[in-house]
Amino acid sequence: MRRTLLLLLLLPSLTSLVNAQHDKGRFFAYWGYNRAWYSWSDIHLKGPDHDFTLRHVTASDRPSDFSTSVYFSPSSIWIPQYNYRLGWYFKDNWSISLGLDHMKYVMQADQTVRMDGYVNESCSPQYATQEGSNDVKLTTDFLTYEHTDGLNLLCIDVDHYDALWSTSDGRFRLRVFEGMHAGPVIPRTDVRLFGEGINNRFNIAGIGVGAQLGLHFTFLRHLFIRNTLRGGWIDLPHVLTTGNPEDQASQHFWFVQNALVLGGQFGFGGGKAKATPAQ
Repeated sequence: MRRTLLLLLLLPSLTSLVNAQHDKGRFFAYWGYNRAWYSWSDIHLKGPDHDFTLRHVTASDRPSDFSTSVYFSPSSIWIPQYNYRLGWYFKDNWSISLGLDHMKYVMQADQTVRMDGYVNESCSPQYATQEGSNDVKLTTDFLTYEHTDGLNLLCIDVDHYDALWSTSDGRFRLRVFEGMHAGPVIPRTDVRLFGEGINNRFNIAGIGVGAQLGLHFTFLRHLFIRNTLRGGWIDLPHVLTTGNPEDQASQHFWFVQNALVLGGQFGFGGGKAKATPAQ
């Protein structure tokens, strides 16, 4: 009972110490990797000789198998699903940052979905159909559809931080953060429609918006490990497909992403992130 009363008496002082961290004006940067999950999506494919929508198409990400030669080699760190970001604390507990989330999106092969629309015989004698609705199996000779050179979300994040724990000298700290993000989605889409297609150029295909929540652990004052859970909406009205400029696709879907990153924070002019003793 005495210990409980003592803790309650000391709690305001401990909270004051934890919250009195001076990060305003400091910069940070990080690099790490992610996993992603997607809702089903209606994919609309349109061109001079076809116009149809595939309903409730499922897709997954494509993480690289873990290997030190892949994840820690400068020549291959761009292969997995990665995240990088540069940010600035404009207040002690607020930051703004710009970064890239390189996710991968792969339509699952051999699923059966409903197809609404038409395909002319000049486009595909095998899959030609008049305007209507029917079930189709998405074999590789029908459609391969993936954003594997990146479902690249280039976004601005604004985050707010709340202190959870800190050592008295501020060298080790744990914070929780929450925020919002938005920006263009710039995929490089690999499509084969009825056997025709290319791995397209990078293209601003749409936008992504959402929110994030995570933990930020600072150690040795200048380094940190950060785990972020993102959720959001991606709308892609201008997806390149076969290489013919008249052929395009569109889709939208929800996504969830979990990223683990390693970073550092720094300041100019000799500023330090430190704990101010409670008054």
